[in-house]
Amino acid sequence: MPIVIGRLDVALGELFHVSGDDGEAIEVEGDLSSFARIGASMSRGRLVVRGAVGPRAAAGMRGGTFLVDGPAGDHAGEGMTGGLLRIRGDAGDHLAAPVPGAPRGMNRGAILIDGNAGRMAAARMRRGLIAVAGDLGEAAACGMQAGSLFVFGSIGRGAGALLRRGTILALGGTAPLPTFLPAGPLRFPFLEVFFDALESAGFPVPAPARRALYRRHVGDVSGGGAGEIFVPAGTS
Repeated sequence: MPIVIGRLDVALGELFHVSGDDGEAIEVEGDLSSFARIGASMSRGRLVVRGAVGPRAAAGMRGGTFLVDGPAGDHAGEGMTGGLLRIRGDAGDHLAAPVPGAPRGMNRGAILIDGNAGRMAAARMRRGLIAVAGDLGEAAACGMQAGSLFVFGSIGRGAGALLRRGTILALGGTAPLPTFLPAGPLRFPFLEVFFDALESAGFPVPAPARRALYRRHVGDVSGGGAGEIFVPAGTS
């Protein structure tokens, strides 16, 4: 099996010790932070990387389960249309971004991040679920068309700009743009459905997320959007 390095094709066995049979599960051990597009176009099976991965991990993923036991580079889950991507560390910028030239980003599937993630996550997201245990950078969910983004830390400035539909939750707070109309504080029982699904997938939900009263901010009304940003009452 060849691997492209620059302009050369190098046999997989020249870079890794390979063992096992031809099954549906693959485990890789080592630092792959200099490798791009690990798990790209994955459609089935289970891939586990015990170490860091480079940019565009799981790009175009369509099915299966990809577990990264470490951090991931920029553009993880780019153009994803199915499957489960779990990152047990931090993720870089442009999480679940559109592929270059595409009108939309992530369109189905789930991404679970145990750490923090960078800027411009969930840009033009169409469907699916993203959950981040830590903080998220600026300009999250810009142009989001639908889908769900749950962040149990804080979200940086500019979240939801040009949001059309979809749900954003920031347990640690965010500052919604002036083009979002606030309501509440209230309890929203449908959030429990998402929390239960996350916990059934082994992704812990902080207890305050279930207890909180939320303010619901609807927008982005500058573009006629009807999406929503949930922020616990008492946070900005």
